[in-house]
Amino acid sequence: MVSSEFRNLLLKLGLPEERLEVLEGKGGIEEDTFNGIHYVRFRDSARNFRRGTVVFEDGTVVSGFPHIKRIVQLENGVRRIFKSKPFYVEEKVDGYNVRVVKVKERILALTRGGFVCPFTTERILDFISEEFFRDYPNLILVGEMAGPENPYLIEGPPYVKDDIQFFLFDIQEKGTGKSIPAEDRYKLAEEYGIPQVNVFGLYDRSRIDELIGLIEKLSDEKREGVVMKTPDMKKIAKYVTPYANINDIRIGARIFFDLPGGYFMGRISRLAFYIAERKIRGENFDDYAKALGEALLRPLAEVIEEVSRGHEVEETFRVRVKNISTAHRMVNHFERLGLKIYIEDIEELKNGYWRITFKRLYPDVTREIKELWNGRAFVD
Repeated sequence: MVSSEFRNLLLKLGLPEERLEVLEGKGGIEEDTFNGIHYVRFRDSARNFRRGTVVFEDGTVVSGFPHIKRIVQLENGVRRIFKSKPFYVEEKVDGYNVRVVKVKERILALTRGGFVCPFTTERILDFISEEFFRDYPNLILVGEMAGPENPYLIEGPPYVKDDIQFFLFDIQEKGTGKSIPAEDRYKLAEEYGIPQVNVFGLYDRSRIDELIGLIEKLSDEKREGVVMKTPDMKKIAKYVTPYANINDIRIGARIFFDLPGGYFMGRISRLAFYIAERKIRGENFDDYAKALGEALLRPLAEVIEEVSRGHEVEETFRVRVKNISTAHRMVNHFERLGLKIYIEDIEELKNGYWRITFKRLYPDVTREIKELWNGRAFVD
């Protein structure tokens, strides 16, 4: 249930009362607070409110970020989506998505799910200037936080060696969620010194061979992929590298029993489409087959052995914060999501930051492996 204040606000914003009641009944909308700022987040989509949309008590609406269509056959996908129109090619950065918005004189960072992230909110001003929001209070910066020291992913792009970085890839309007044209975003990012994803240039279908070469280069450099966008941001598609598909499987294999089968099948099929499109044969095919098999089997076998020796399945994360209280708020945030987290180490750095090491435990995965190891029989 949401408070009467938010109920009235949502009705005023155009959410039908009957739809609001359905959302409340099934937990599709949730009220929350961050440092005295109240908001509701949409866990389900409704009318013009996409999943992940956040509505603040002052009426600020931050639209949920739309899912970007994926293509797995590059040449045909480009021809079908963009036809003869030109499109920009930008790097798809391996990180977690954030929307940065100014609300009540506070700059907040929202996750894709619609939570105000205490960690990202504290760190975001290390990468962007408040001046942008003074000049453009009705715009939202959308980007990727990436690097080896983040609380959501255990890896990042190879060129971020320490800590994290912010990479802008979209600027949207409050309320509508409409993206500004790509060229306008490039100019604003340069003017305000906002780091942005690599822009590889303007392509069209006649340059498909060059685009394939770029993707192979990114794969060799252990980078995630590309996002293709028409200048008006009306058509967008993403394509990931062979390396990213195999690496995701390697990372996910340790928590194999916690992930849906589609996680692995999707990545295997993407790799298969790449191999078929590029007509990879012989030793090159054998290299991919070996890499895929090892990515899936080695981490899974290793974690089974660890559990058989009495260890728990866990992942280790490190982050830098300015205040230790931020780390505790971050852990509380994860615990509210039902995750089992504990801080293992706190180290004071010489630059005014603290490095926090914390672990995420997977008790259900540990229990499943342990029971299977101990001989549990089951019907499949």
